[in-house]
Formats: sequence, C-alpha cells, structure tokens
Amino acid sequence: MKKLLILLLLVPLIGLTQTNYTVTVNNGNAWQGNLFTHHSGPSMPTWMRTVKIIDPSGIEIFSQNWGQKGRDFKVNYNNQLSYFDPASNGWFIMDSLQNVVDSVYFQSGYIADNHDFLALDNGNYVLIAYDQQPYAMDTVVPGGDPNAIVEGFIIQELDSNYNVIFEWKSWDHFDVTDNTYLDLTGDDLPFIHGNAIDIDYDGHFLISSRNLDEITKINRITGDIIWRWGGSQNEFNFINDYPFTGQHSIRSLGNNGYLLFDNGLYSAQYTGTINISRAVEYLLDTALMTCEKVWEFVHPDSLYSKNVGSVQRLPNGNTLINFGNLSDFNLGSITTEVDQNNQIVFQIEYANNVRLYRAKKYDWFFSSPTNIFDEQNPIKRKLIKTIDILGKPEKRKNNELFFNIYDDGTVEKKIIIE
Repeated sequence: MKKLLILLLLVPLIGLTQTNYTVTVNNGNAWQGNLFTHHSGPSMPTWMRTVKIIDPSGIEIFSQNWGQKGRDFKVNYNNQLSYFDPASNGWFIMDSLQNVVDSVYFQSGYIADNHDFLALDNGNYVLIAYDQQPYAMDTVVPGGDPNAIVEGFIIQELDSNYNVIFEWKSWDHFDVTDNTYLDLTGDDLPFIHGNAIDIDYDGHFLISSRNLDEITKINRITGDIIWRWGGSQNEFNFINDYPFTGQHSIRSLGNNGYLLFDNGLYSAQYTGTINISRAVEYLLDTALMTCEKVWEFVHPDSLYSKNVGSVQRLPNGNTLINFGNLSDFNLGSITTEVDQNNQIVFQIEYANNVRLYRAKKYDWFFSSPTNIFDEQNPIKRKLIKTIDILGKPEKRKNNELFFNIYDDGTVEKKIIIE
C-alpha cells in the first residue's frame, strides 16, 4: 500500500511537556484561532508550570516551561506576546520570532503587579501596581489598628521611552470604608485588589477592583472618576440583573457595552441558590444611569470559580469563557467557547492541579524560520530526536502524529498515512 507523508508544520523548537488537558467538545463551529494559556497552581511543581499555545484541533503547537514566568501569557494590543516575570517584577514583550524585544517596569519606585498589562499599538505601555501604606485605622473606625497596612492601587501609562505620561492613585479617590466585607479593625486591609484594566471606546481607562465588586471609569487626562459601577459606591441601577461580585476581566465592547467574568462570590445572596460564576455582557445608559444585562452564559454544570477566570468576545461572535479555578470541586480549569445561541462549540478541561488565570484565543502564531519545507531541497540540519505528542521518544508509526526535532531549533510536525 502506498504511504503518504504529510508535513503539517515547521515551527521553532517547542519544549513539549506531558499533556494535562482533554478536549471534550469540538464540533467544528469554534473560532479557528489558537488558544493561549499559562498553567499554574499551588500544588503544581515548577517543571509543570508551562505556557502553551493550542491549535483549533486541540493539539499543542507550542509548550515551554518558564517556571514562575508566563502569567497573563497573551497577544497584546501591539500584536506581540507579553507575559509577567515575577523574578524581576517586569513585563516582557516577545516578537513572532521568539525574541524578547522589550521589558517594562513600573516607574517611581513602585513594583508592577502581575494581573494585567497593556502594550498599545502606539508604543505606549499601561501597568498597574499595588501600594501598601501604613494607615491609622483607629481614626476611621472604632477599634481600628493605628498601624494597619492599607492597600492602594496605582495606574501608570508610559511612552515608548518609559517616561510616565499618566499616573493615577486610588488614595485620592477610594476610601477603605468602600469595602463593606472586610473587618476594618484588622491589621492588613487589601480592600481594592485591582485585577484588570482596559481602554474604553472613548479612550478612557476601565479598572476592575475585585474586592470592591466595582468597575471604575477614569479620565485618562485628568484622572477624575467618570463613573463607579458595582459595589457600595454603585451609581447605576441594575434593571434586569443582580450585581456582579468578585469579578475579573473587564473589557470594553464599544458604545457603553461591557463584558466581564463574574466570579459570583456573593451571587447566592441574590439568587437564593448556590454561588455560580458566569460571563455577562451589559449595556450602560450613562444618561439614565441604568445597567441592562444583554447576555450571559452560566455553564450547564453550574461551575463556580471563586477566583481567577476570564472572558473574551471572539471575532465571529462566539465567546470564550475560562472558569479558571474549580479546585473546590476537585476539578482543574474548564475553558468553554459558546456560540451566539449559547451552545458549547468547544470545551477543554484541565487536570485538577491546573489553574488558568486567563485563557485567550488569537489568530497568531510564531513565524517559522522558513515558510515552506521543500523535500527536494532540504535544509541542512541534523535530526536530534523524534517524539510523540506527549513529548515521549517515538518511533515513526503510521497514522500517528509525531515530531522531528532538529539541531537548528526547528520542529517538523508529521503524520504518515497508510
């Protein structure tokens, strides 16, 4: 019988590691972008903390162990990869040839936080930081600690030369009593916990403060607060929904439309059932000051991710939702893509020691050193080893995927069909 060799891809070297996920749904209607994730978790050994790019069929096409590096691994607004490095407390920018082309740090003595980072197409960078300061809480509440440590939150926008062109500090706008859950007599008061930032359709900043259950819009020129949405200082009337709590991943959809991942820390208080997490889209009327829910997705298994998580509206109208921490249910993470009718079209489930801070899809992959592999004029290189999809040594078997790894740092992804 005639054998047919199919060369699928020539890519830069990937540090293949054991697959710890299963694609449970893939019906062909998912958006055909690659999935970007960073695998972490408190019980996960360092050698398993990987960044991964998974193609639309569910196959890893890039996987590297960067240890603690890699949080918020994503394609940023400048069309380059970005990720956080806790060893240096900086954000790294990587181009399509896997070259680290920039590293970005918070200025003025502050330390960048790893929750979110924007690399803009004009060359600017937007970073966030926590700012813990001693505060005499006995002057605020009876029994308050006179030496309490209170959390502040700072935004900086830098130009391409790392000059600070905008800075915003929560100390001028938020009050520790805005948090109605914390015991304000404690000695450590993380009352804000900012976890996401985006730029709205009119150019102003949006921030998500998880511990305030609040989305705040901030004037990008003056620093004034434009509005506060959610939490104890909410200015909007939720006309057909209950308030989000512990939210992540605020993103502007344009024209006062917003998408967020509602962790639902206190959702049971509103629904009368159990806490659930959901993706939810709202439309704000800033004249009438109303908030209308226009779409939501609650997983049919009533998933509840008490922290982390993300949501992304995809170019074809589908929505990607990451239930990033399901450890309370002896599960890992589940990332689900739904179509506009809320039908699950793609789902990937991770082992119970895996947490995904975010999961995003992009029509992006690394550029190959050569665009086409010509069997008639092969590249002069030496085969190092052949491995299977799990990264184990592999003899070339018919009808099974294998990878040839060469000494020039390239990988051939092949299958021989007999």
